[in-house]
Amino acid sequence: MALEIGPALEQARRYQPRLLSDLETLVNMDSGTYYKAGVDQVAAWMQGRLEASDLAVTVQPQQEFGNNLIATRRGTGKARILIIGHMDTVFPEGEPQRRPFTIKDGRALGPGVLDMKSGLLLGVYALDLLRAVSAENYASITFLCNSDEEIGSPGSRPLVRELASQADVALVLEPGREIDEVVIARKGVGNYRLEVRGVAAHAGVEPQKGRSAILELAHKIVALQALNGTIPGVTVNVGVIGGGERPNVVPDHAHALIDIRAADRPGIAAVEEAFQRIAQQVTVPDTHSTITGELCHFPFEATPGNMALFKLAQAEAARQHIALRGVSTGGGSDGNTTATMIPTLDALGLAGGLAHNPGEFIVLDSIAPRMVLLAGLIEQIGAAFLDGGLPI
Repeated sequence: MALEIGPALEQARRYQPRLLSDLETLVNMDSGTYYKAGVDQVAAWMQGRLEASDLAVTVQPQQEFGNNLIATRRGTGKARILIIGHMDTVFPEGEPQRRPFTIKDGRALGPGVLDMKSGLLLGVYALDLLRAVSAENYASITFLCNSDEEIGSPGSRPLVRELASQADVALVLEPGREIDEVVIARKGVGNYRLEVRGVAAHAGVEPQKGRSAILELAHKIVALQALNGTIPGVTVNVGVIGGGERPNVVPDHAHALIDIRAADRPGIAAVEEAFQRIAQQVTVPDTHSTITGELCHFPFEATPGNMALFKLAQAEAARQHIALRGVSTGGGSDGNTTATMIPTLDALGLAGGLAHNPGEFIVLDSIAPRMVLLAGLIEQIGAAFLDGGLPI
């Protein structure tokens, strides 16, 4: 049986009070990435909620970060669908106590309410919608709830890759921007460290014998920032600097942490080559510099497979009279990982804004339409694979 838009929207609106009650529970759980006990609390709650929706849940224990959850439901079709949401937030321990979940002026607010505890629940309730009409035209749905996405998924990325290798498409529940937007491309994200070594000396007695690592680093920071606008699709940001120990000592060490964003792989190669060139240039004699680092996310590009998946979403949104738009963004997600392997569509979560900000919010009026869009898209994917696969 297929989802009919009118009845599906009515059912989604009936689900909304329960979803908001669940959201209050999750938002008020303290789950910054580095607070393992809090992320595990979210994982334990999500495990119970997923099992209540007839998904079989496996817990993958983690030592440093929170535990990961892999939930599965079997259907009667051919499509293997991977859904991804993360349980961690960017906020420090104690933030939910300082700013608990609130509803005001058609918005819900609180730490992680948009990015992305509402996305986790949207996924569960969309699956409930499908179950309510016995829509099972997929082979399997695998719902991954991971614990460390906000720092680039260092512990869960191998699991994301493993699950993607066993799936046909990936749907990522990162927040939407507007109700009529999803993400079809993301820049790659890299983290690099520039180290400068100089020669220490007494700054008052014999400064001429010193070689300032900080001064050399300053020249290199100017050169790094000047790369912006010179490589298409690439941005460079020196976000953290450090060096020296005392003001009366010529500093013999300094460092900088650098963020890069690149729209494609040629851009990555070009900026890495520029980094090495800058590291080798010497302005302050007798200083030595090295730069190390890597991409934590490869670019998520608008491939034919990704665009075919987006077109299915557009068709489903049109049934709600929503003209869905695909947008690109500089922020990374687990979609960057899956998009290099299988067709991926991202930002299927709720509409809202100010992610990673104390004013973070979701728009309540987006709950029912987005729930129906996600459920309907899953059904559309199932139908496409019964008919031979995505229309690429």
